[in-house]
Amino acid sequence: MLKQDGTLCSFSPCIEQVQRSCETLRSDFTDIWTFEMLLHMYENREWKMDHLKVNDGNSTACPPHKRRQPSSEASVGDNASSRTVMAWPSAET
Repeated sequence: MLKQDGTLCSFSPCIEQVQRSCETLRSDFTDIWTFEMLLHMYENREWKMDHLKVNDGNSTACPPHKRRQPSSEASVGDNASSRTVMAWPSAET
């Protein structure tokens, strides 16, 4: 049993089931909304950004590297650059 002014959420795998559910719910429910949910993969890469070049206005970066676990040995000479993780949508859906 649902509370008065409550919300019902239903997930259906195909549009035919969504249509039937909406038709059935229209007799007792108001404000029926349908949303499509798609799984989208993202690519993640770690970039080494050179702060000296960024400060000069030339925002350039080294080629992407696959993400590695941070090492416990930090080099002393890495003060002028930092690692940044970037993500963008994959070509696959």
